[in-house]
Amino acid sequence: MVSALNVFGQAKGYQPVKNVAAFQQELTKSNTAIQTIASDFVQVKNLSMLADKIKSKGKFYFKKEDKVRIEYTTPFSYLLVMNAGQVMVKDEQRTSKINTKNSQAMQSVNRIMIDCMRGTVFQNPDFKVAAYENGSTYQLAMVPATASMKKMFKQIDVYMDKKNFDVDRLTMTELGGDYTDMDFINTQHNVSLNEALFKVK
Repeated sequence: MVSALNVFGQAKGYQPVKNVAAFQQELTKSNTAIQTIASDFVQVKNLSMLADKIKSKGKFYFKKEDKVRIEYTTPFSYLLVMNAGQVMVKDEQRTSKINTKNSQAMQSVNRIMIDCMRGTVFQNPDFKVAAYENGSTYQLAMVPATASMKKMFKQIDVYMDKKNFDVDRLTMTELGGDYTDMDFINTQHNVSLNEALFKVK
């Protein structure tokens, strides 16, 4: 237990999940019934170089098996679409299309988002995962296990509501200590989502 706490960043007020196997089964069972997710999000980037935090808002969409749309609307327009190994990035100036098969880092980031929504975080080979809990929330502490991920992240924390296993917050901590919080609010399951939302063009 002591060594696990040395490796993984356990959030204050959280205790290790006693029966991780049972937790994984419940997580898988809960996510089997979810075909689509639609949510608002608020993202706050904390940079050591800046006193002020960078705050942005937008819409998040997920559709099984591997379709994700992250659309920033405030204070700027920015779009990220992931679909079947293809990624489209669109800002106010230009649109870029990336094949994640040619980029291991992008492929890994793509998988993190999909794993969080599908509840398959424990099966991601790029990370070692430890599970913690408090009265209302689970924390999944993901520590990079591969060289490519170790260059990008110190740790990724996924916070899930105990009632329905919804992802409430995603915290991505970089090597230098800068971190980004992504809070998901007004989450809806199994709503009708137009295929055009996930079109990579």
